[in-house]
Amino acid sequence: MAYVRTSYLVLLLVTVIFAGSYFYIIAETVCPVPITYRLGEVDSRFLISRDEALLSIQNAETIWEKPTNQELFSYSDSGDLIINFVYDERQRMLTTEEKLKERLDETENITESVNATYDELVSTYDDYKATYEAKVAAYEEKLNAYNAEVEKYNNEGGAPKGVYLLLEQKQKNLDAEQQSLNVQLVKLNAMVAEINALGEKGNTLITNYNKGVETYNEKFGEKREFTQGEYTGDSIEIYTFSDQNELELVLAHELGHALSLNHVEGEESVMHYLIGGQPEEAVVTDFDREEFNRVCGDISFMEKISLALGK
Repeated sequence: MAYVRTSYLVLLLVTVIFAGSYFYIIAETVCPVPITYRLGEVDSRFLISRDEALLSIQNAETIWEKPTNQELFSYSDSGDLIINFVYDERQRMLTTEEKLKERLDETENITESVNATYDELVSTYDDYKATYEAKVAAYEEKLNAYNAEVEKYNNEGGAPKGVYLLLEQKQKNLDAEQQSLNVQLVKLNAMVAEINALGEKGNTLITNYNKGVETYNEKFGEKREFTQGEYTGDSIEIYTFSDQNELELVLAHELGHALSLNHVEGEESVMHYLIGGQPEEAVVTDFDREEFNRVCGDISFMEKISLALGK
């Protein structure tokens, strides 16, 4: 790249000598590229290092330079354009909003988990209860049959020894079955207690979630428009961003203004006046490209000079 710049410089000097002031008139219509920039203030409350900030700026450069195939921006310790990260109420409000939303999302996830566990436990309880009730019905049927048989032999003056021993064994079996049913009933009652406790926990979570939603809506529910970045002519001020992708989009937008680009149509456009409708990884749209070509042209810098000289 150093060699290319040298050749531009040589041609520029030669052109000025021959073209005089005429060249300056032509040059006014050419984008003043590459724009040299440097990193100024980076407020530590953004929780971003200078290296990370520079990387984001370089990525923002690429958003314009890749589709135009031109070097539009260049970093220099003495660059003309200063890029500052200025922390104020806008970023403070955004951080507060994001933290509250994170808590709401966390509560929602926990609530969904509790609800899933609750539904699973209720389903298990229903199956266990149905099995228990079927066993109780079978037990009562056997118990009624046993009592009827005992009553029959009692009315006859007593059962024969062999029958008596058989009835005695039946009674032991029924007692054992009753004890088993009692154990199962205890388990069912424990499941009911667990379901009720889980239900109360879920209700508490839902109540807290709804209160959190009310708080969020009171503070952040209304649509707000605020400046996330600003090009001042000799600097770019970055005020607020939620993540790296949004930061790169804000930077690319303000770098576009540094190129003298105006706002364009299309919510997905880098140069749209509102940020929010663009894809996660910003790309220039046809609207952006049309504005770039209007201001900077769709031909190279060297070609513009050649055209200005009539070559």
